[in-house]
Amino acid sequence: MANIQRGEASFVHEGVTYHLVMDMNAFAEAEDAADMGVDDLLQALSPKIDEKGNITSKPRLKHLGAMLFGALRARHPNLRHADAIRLLDSKDAGEAIGKALTASMPKPDPSAEGKAAAVPGIGTKPKKTGRQKG
Repeated sequence: MANIQRGEASFVHEGVTYHLVMDMNAFAEAEDAADMGVDDLLQALSPKIDEKGNITSKPRLKHLGAMLFGALRARHPNLRHADAIRLLDSKDAGEAIGKALTASMPKPDPSAEGKAAAVPGIGTKPKKTGRQKG
């Protein structure tokens, strides 16, 4: 995965404000909690949509809870994975996960693509391999 930024979001549940920090540590915690790699976990968080635009399957609570758990650990280190799953009852938890994930992986600026000219003389020249003529 390329240059992951740090995304932050928060939500309130039963009068308590929970702060999410989506960074490399959060992804590592989420990987452990879900027992799967971050790429697979991110794919599992995406709802499956058919060709008509209908949602055919939603993310599993286990996966959402793992991602929420990972994101909460920076500011709420005593929180357990089971606590994070219970926090999914909050209507704002899912939105906070989405905001933090989006902020942690911003899209590159399309205006910067392909505009830099190649600079001559950078890098190494290819070397001949094999038997040298002599």
